[in-house]
Order: sequence, then C-alpha cells, then structure tokens
Amino acid sequence: PGAAWRIGVRDPDDAGRVVLVLGVRDGAVATSGLYERGAHVADARDGAVPVAWRSITVLAPDLATADAIATAALAMGATGPAWAAARPGCSVAAIDASGRLFTSPGLEAARAA
Repeated sequence: PGAAWRIGVRDPDDAGRVVLVLGVRDGAVATSGLYERGAHVADARDGAVPVAWRSITVLAPDLATADAIATAALAMGATGPAWAAARPGCSVAAIDASGRLFTSPGLEAARAA
C-alpha cells in the first residue's frame, strides 16, 4: 500500500530490454508504436504511416486519455511528443527512429519514483 506501480517501457527493437521504468501512484500509462502490430497508425491529414518515432509513451490521469494521446502523438510525426506533453496532466517518453529516448520534464518525477 502506498508504493508506486513500476511500469517498464520496452525497447521497440528488443522485447527483452526495458529502456525506462516509471513509478506510478495515480494515473495510467499507454504506449503507441508500430513495432508490434505493424503499420496500423496513420496521419489522418495525409494517410502517411509515421516514421519519426519508434514509440511514444504517455503518462496521463486515466487510461483512455493516455491511449488516445499516445496514438495521436505517434500519428502526428515529429511534433507529436511536444504536443502530447502540452496536454493537461500528460507527460511523455518518446523513442526516435534512431533509438534515442526523449522525456518531457513532467516525466522525470515519475521516472525517479
């Protein structure tokens, strides 16, 4: 009781490797990427499959919000993570096409928990 749930974010290129662990006490986490289901997300503006990010993980107040924001951010392309981090109550971790991890400032508190 009172302890944070430890949520592991997997490496999109290696299912056996965790790239980030979040401590979550209140809220939900969702990740969107193409590495499990293939090209199932597309940008509604032009129908293109996103290539800028391998995965985008969102910490939000509830699961519906986390999932919707993560998927929309992935579909948006390059600007997706910044857009997601600007949504109320949301923090973001994103792995780019070359495998680098980026996190929003708000995510650091959960990362340290």
